[in-house]
Amino acid sequence: MLVAASALAGWALDVEILRVWKPCCPAMMPVTAVMLLLQGFAVLAASMDPRHEGGRWAYASLALAAASLGLLLVVIGEYATGFVLVGDLLFRDEVRRLSPAPLVGRTSPHTTVLASLTAIALLTGSRRSPRARAWTQPLAATVALLALLALVGHLYGVHVLFGITRIIGMGLPTAVAVLLVALAAISLTPERGIMAALLRDGSSGPLLRRLVVVATLLPLGLAVVLRIGIDAGLYSIAFSFSIFVLLTIVAFHLIAFRAAGVVARIEEERVERAALSAAQAHMTAERDRARALAEALRQNQAQLQAIVDHAPAAIYIKDAEGRLLLVNRHAEAAYSKPREALIGTPERELLPRETIAAIHAHDAIVLERGVPLEVEEDIVLPDGHHTYLSVKFPLPGPDGSPLLAGISTDITEKKRFEERREFLLALQPELLRNDDPKALAELAASRIGERLGVECAGLVLVDHAARQVVRLPGCDHGQPPPGIWHFPLDVWGRTLDEVREGHVIAVDDTRTDPRMCAEYDGFHSKHGVAAVLMAPLFRSGSWVASLYAHTATPHRWSQDEITLFREVAGITWPLYENARLVVLLRDAVRARDDFLSIASHELKTPLTSLHLRIESLERATARQPDSPYVSTVKSVLAVAKRQLKRLTDLTTDLLDATRIQAGKLSIEREEVDLVEVVCDVCQRFGSDAARVRSPLMLDAPRSAVGLWDRLRVEQVVDNLLSNALKYGPGEPIHIEVRVREGAALLTVKDQGIGIRAEDQERIFGRFERAVSVRSYGGLGLGLHIVRAIVEAFGGTITVRSAPGEGAAFTVTLPLGPANMPAA
Repeated sequence: MLVAASALAGWALDVEILRVWKPCCPAMMPVTAVMLLLQGFAVLAASMDPRHEGGRWAYASLALAAASLGLLLVVIGEYATGFVLVGDLLFRDEVRRLSPAPLVGRTSPHTTVLASLTAIALLTGSRRSPRARAWTQPLAATVALLALLALVGHLYGVHVLFGITRIIGMGLPTAVAVLLVALAAISLTPERGIMAALLRDGSSGPLLRRLVVVATLLPLGLAVVLRIGIDAGLYSIAFSFSIFVLLTIVAFHLIAFRAAGVVARIEEERVERAALSAAQAHMTAERDRARALAEALRQNQAQLQAIVDHAPAAIYIKDAEGRLLLVNRHAEAAYSKPREALIGTPERELLPRETIAAIHAHDAIVLERGVPLEVEEDIVLPDGHHTYLSVKFPLPGPDGSPLLAGISTDITEKKRFEERREFLLALQPELLRNDDPKALAELAASRIGERLGVECAGLVLVDHAARQVVRLPGCDHGQPPPGIWHFPLDVWGRTLDEVREGHVIAVDDTRTDPRMCAEYDGFHSKHGVAAVLMAPLFRSGSWVASLYAHTATPHRWSQDEITLFREVAGITWPLYENARLVVLLRDAVRARDDFLSIASHELKTPLTSLHLRIESLERATARQPDSPYVSTVKSVLAVAKRQLKRLTDLTTDLLDATRIQAGKLSIEREEVDLVEVVCDVCQRFGSDAARVRSPLMLDAPRSAVGLWDRLRVEQVVDNLLSNALKYGPGEPIHIEVRVREGAALLTVKDQGIGIRAEDQERIFGRFERAVSVRSYGGLGLGLHIVRAIVEAFGGTITVRSAPGEGAAFTVTLPLGPANMPAA
């Protein structure tokens, strides 16, 4: 940049030496100086971004390099077209006066080529891409060599080395400036090639840096000296060439010896530095080792104390006299004293007498026998009674005296949980065996009252409408306040809000507790209620009852007692509700069965009278066959008889269902021919089958005799056949009777709507149906009665069916008592 700036100053001030440096040599043109200035600024901008992050300096370098390349392309355009475009923009008169006529102010072709390569090298060196930066050094090195060749041409006056015949050549200042810019471009990529070798650490980097300077400057210096001698006429060119060869050989030998000396000195320095470094490293290692040992000892002690402090148990060491020598934070928490106050203090000064006696006995066993001991210890601490699982073992002291170490784990909560679990596991089966809700509540109150040792416990109901609490007779334990069967809700004071939220209420002293003290004089003191536990019980989200317990003296309820009380309430209340609902359901079923039985009996009398009247009318019409109203009356009577039979069957089914439920189904055994019964029933259903166009197809032997109740067998066949006609009209009904292995088999098969697999067991229940009542009538009792009758004979009934494929019911009846199970 200084060379280019001095050339521009030479043009501006008309100082020839600044733009040519050597008489009779080409000058640096203004356009060339501007182009070199742009490339110099591009190198400066690129050097401001050493990490190649692609910031504003990288963009500036790219812009300047691109501008110089654009200027060079314009110069190439001048050569191609013959026009003067930028050559005389600066210092027009001076340039026209000193430049050849056709090449006014133009940059030489030699300079244009080298500067173009330099601009491309700067463009690649300003990029972040490794592939682009790989071209920077080869291009810049090529430019540097050609610029150096131009300098040699100027030195020896060989025009072909710095220009082309009859065209202006590269000036001496231009060659120097281009060489410097090329070298700067090489430095833009220090991570690769020449720069990487020069900047390498170790001995190779410094040696290469020194040799490069000597190998570059020495030949150039010799050439300058010889050129001066030739110009002065001291010797000829041949002599100077011989001298140059000789001096070059001597110079390279000197460089070799210099390099050997440098390598030897570098090696000596490296050995000395290595020895010094080894000594320093040894001293540092020893010092660091000592420090590390001290730090490790300190860390080990801190780690040991941290491990001991964070162990989930109380850890301690004591001497034979029981004086504490080491404790962790769990031991501090157990004794409720800081570590400083515990160290050196005998345990007998920290624990009650009855506790310390058992502990010393265990310690004596360990110290005398010299073996570890695992034992449960009950200890009374400032916050109450605790149970510890202690592992104690002997340790040798620094002076050989025996020490005792212990690890004690607080298992109080575990023991309490196990006791609660055992209590609840024993209580639950007892409660399950009670189906009387009052007896169940009394049992639960008795067990929890005995466990807590309270004067009274029980179950009370809440009447929100009257704002009263109602005691349940027979649901108490102990001695409840006499003569009080209900009392106002307000006696529980401000605990009502907590109760409604589902919290268990624990009042240690009703006289001092701010939630109940207002009612102490008016209620609690009169009835001997000093401490209260109460667990609310809910039904459908509403508070309806409470399990309570109270003592006659103030009592501090422990968390274990509160938890146990809550768990007992949680077990008792669902079982109480279930028992209460079972009682209600049982009463409802009994009332329904009583109603059905009474209704059936009451319906029997008018139905029998109505049946007799219809038969009387039939006989009357038979005596008057010629009457014009006979046919009409007969059709009406037929309809009436069918409906009367249906109503009679329904009434009989209701009555039988109530008898079955009560276990009073009557069976009168006699010899009955099943085939005869089936034929009678089929004959009776003949008109009904014809009306629905379902022919009855009977397949039976001559007889099938067994000890059954004829009326009940008829009832079975009647129900099965009526169901087949109801659900399979328009299709044949197949009835089959077989005798096989001491039993009679009756099968009734229709081709009706069928039954789903999931309904095939349910249809034998009371009032159960597989279809909608809107589509098919009936009470859903027929199959239930059939099964009950068949099972009363010791038989079975099965069904095979699928939707749309009809149903086949098969009844198996033992032929006699010998084939029946014992009643």
